Amino acid sequence: MSDTERGAVDAARDLNRLRDSLAAAHDAPRLMPVGLGGVLLGRGVVHRVAELAVQLHRDGTETAVLVDRRPMAAPDGELKHEVETLLAEHAPVRRVELGDDDGTVHADHATLERAVNAVAGAGLLVTVGSGTLTDIGKYVSSRLDGLPHVVVQTAASVNGFADDQSVLVVDGVKRTTPTRWPDWLVIDTCVIRLAPVAMNRAGLGDLLATYTAPADWLLARVVGQDDSFSPAIVALARDHVDAVLESAPGISSGDPDALETLAAALTLSGISMGAAGRTAPGSGMEHTCSHLLEMTERDGATLHGAKVGVLSVFAACLWQIVRAAIADGALARLRLPAEAEMYERVSAAFATADPSGAMAAECWRDYRLKLERHQAAASAVAALAERWPAVDAELERLVTSPERLIAALRRAGAPVRLRQLGIEPERGRWALAHCHLMRERFTVADLAFFLGLWDESGVDAVVQLAERAGGGL
Repeated sequence: MSDTERGAVDAARDLNRLRDSLAAAHDAPRLMPVGLGGVLLGRGVVHRVAELAVQLHRDGTETAVLVDRRPMAAPDGELKHEVETLLAEHAPVRRVELGDDDGTVHADHATLERAVNAVAGAGLLVTVGSGTLTDIGKYVSSRLDGLPHVVVQTAASVNGFADDQSVLVVDGVKRTTPTRWPDWLVIDTCVIRLAPVAMNRAGLGDLLATYTAPADWLLARVVGQDDSFSPAIVALARDHVDAVLESAPGISSGDPDALETLAAALTLSGISMGAAGRTAPGSGMEHTCSHLLEMTERDGATLHGAKVGVLSVFAACLWQIVRAAIADGALARLRLPAEAEMYERVSAAFATADPSGAMAAECWRDYRLKLERHQAAASAVAALAERWPAVDAELERLVTSPERLIAALRRAGAPVRLRQLGIEPERGRWALAHCHLMRERFTVADLAFFLGLWDESGVDAVVQLAERAGGGL
């Protein structure tokens, strides 16, 4: 393991040192406490789940094990059975299975309520599974008065295992909701190595958002939308991602050191979101596009991180176009659209996806907040041209090139085009064109729209730039 890889792994394991570092940041008073109890990361650590149960169990009642219906490999057999056997040494085990027979789980209202009711009365919750299942587990833990919760991570697929937020489905729309930090996160490299390689490649894709999303977060501060931008949090999210890019070929080959580095960087990214009190350090335009695609998927089979990786390329391309346009004087064309105009745009954007109007109504509830803030911050927006040279210098340090992102995906054997994920070009264009209309977070797509750059020809320009870089639809 190289020094850079070892640095990432050590940082993820040593939460006390991480907390001390954040406490010393100049904006420490604005940050949220890191409530993750601990991280076990390495080979064979799943066997320590029993000692965590002894430490955390509320009383002598059962341990609820939250799982989906998909068998999962472990070095000594089937993972869920192995975890349940270990836990049964301390207390009776109650298995709670969610989702379809093929293992698909949706964090919708019905599933959430079923999970809460099925876990109620247990003295400990252990989630064994995917990012979505972990989001449900964190929700259940929060609903049941902080029921102690151990997460056994089964793939290095997303960064959401390590934070206190859950992506839930509200009226067909994906929404990030505050829930609860896990008490412990268990990441056994031997288990991660046996996960489908596509899932670990998706983890790399999810991390690539840290090369575009922080720029959106900075932009939101500059235009008066969100004053929470934190250089310390950006550093926490990004400092160890370069090590993952360096070891990207090992993700595909199942190299234990590469997978341990990937899992560590994802954990640090997740912690950064919890400490920021929002997902902005690792979620910007690329995630809004991904959420739209997921909201309109028929089978839910496309991995979230795989989409994020490809869409981060589009976000990097749009940042190039917007920065170049502003250098040519585009800020003189910046406008503040009227509420009625934007209501019609939101309604029309989601009418086909959900003829009932519930999806459009939920998106409008969030988008309206962003529009109101934009109108209230008219003075900050008006001064943007004068401030832009300094802003652009900061952006230069935050945004990387689309070519670099594509090269990392290729080295890991990951998809670089949406069609490789089974996403039709028309649906990809729809998600790009309307990603700014689904939530209140301000991204480069919002700025492009207000500059008159995010119409059909603007989307075409981004697609063409991505294609020239080697990615695209």
